Amino acid sequence: MRHGRTGYRWPIVGLVLILAGCTSTRAKLPPTDSSKNGIVQASGKEVMPGSPLQHDGLVAAEDAYRREEFSKAGDMFSDIAEDTKNRPEVAERARFYQAECLRREGYHPKAVDTYHKLLQDFPAGLYREQAVGQMYTIASEWLKPTGIEISNLTKPEKERESKSWTSSIILVNFDRKIPTFDSEGRALQTLERVYYADPTGPYADKALFMLGRVYFHRENFKESSRYFQQLAETHDRSALRDEALKMAIIAKNNSAGGPQYDGKDMAEAMRMINSAKASSPALAREQDGKFLDEQAVMVRYQQAQKDYETAEFYRRTGHPGSAWFYYELVLRRYPGIKPFADQAAARQKELNVELNDVKNPTTMSSTRRFLKQYVLGHEMPAVKDTPAVSNPELKDLPAPRPAEGPSREVVPAEVRPRS
Repeated sequence: MRHGRTGYRWPIVGLVLILAGCTSTRAKLPPTDSSKNGIVQASGKEVMPGSPLQHDGLVAAEDAYRREEFSKAGDMFSDIAEDTKNRPEVAERARFYQAECLRREGYHPKAVDTYHKLLQDFPAGLYREQAVGQMYTIASEWLKPTGIEISNLTKPEKERESKSWTSSIILVNFDRKIPTFDSEGRALQTLERVYYADPTGPYADKALFMLGRVYFHRENFKESSRYFQQLAETHDRSALRDEALKMAIIAKNNSAGGPQYDGKDMAEAMRMINSAKASSPALAREQDGKFLDEQAVMVRYQQAQKDYETAEFYRRTGHPGSAWFYYELVLRRYPGIKPFADQAAARQKELNVELNDVKNPTTMSSTRRFLKQYVLGHEMPAVKDTPAVSNPELKDLPAPRPAEGPSREVVPAEVRPRS
């Protein structure tokens, strides 16, 4: 009998515990209203689950923002954004509205820094496009004086506004909307941040174009060509592409640096000219098709100058064979590019006579060489004093090949690259 009573006792105890657990679980659930589509009633406010508005401090800060108490709201937003215990969506919203408070108060430099901090902490956040747009707008305001300078230069000289002598000595700004020092530099830095924060966004091509235009105005052609080329190659559908490609070609031609530097920029300029002819009909038709042709002649002019100067270097250092090779390159690659094609042909004739004098030394040839070098100041090849048989530089040079191809006009002085 005792065993039978024990067998009934434990199922009854288990059933009581299960019923008690279900009752306590139901007691912990908050009251809901099915008519509100799942909206939870919390702290007397109706908010969606997971919304940042569940944060009491954020709700109070937004109320102050709506009342346009921007100083008070900005401090509250800053405290919420700096609190690392808050959820990411709460911190992001607080940081964005902190920047908005600074912008509405007129502290634009501080607002730009706060927007940048938002983009650094939340690079793919909900407020990225809005922050980038505000930064671009502020940078455009800072660059208005530079824009006036650029537009003033496009006018005829008689219509240009005279610049006051005091405008060049203003070093400090006291307006809180403008950076205290170097407003143009801060604007360029902001535009770079706009592009790198959203390189495929609606403000990326505009930021690149403004960067390139300002650097072109300041004659920093190396940086200008970099930004214009980046715009032309990465934003095919931009309305600014044709103008950027045109400015990139001009900047590349002016950033070569002369024959002492490598020819990478000249090769890039020629590649962009060919690309413009193939992919930009409007640019190819500009000035009845003369613009791209003039730019191509300018590139060829600089390349001919570089090869000619290389030949002159080898001639001065006692390598007549190498000098002859580069003179021949100038004649074959750049026929009709004056004055280098004509100078290269004349140098080849002089080099032949001078090498014959070295191989067959006579009193007359030694005297002629002395007069040219020390009296007339000519640059004579310093051929080594070795027998003609063992010196490969003293072999018979080939006869010059006649120039082939159509003759080209010399580059006018007004369209040559700046020195």
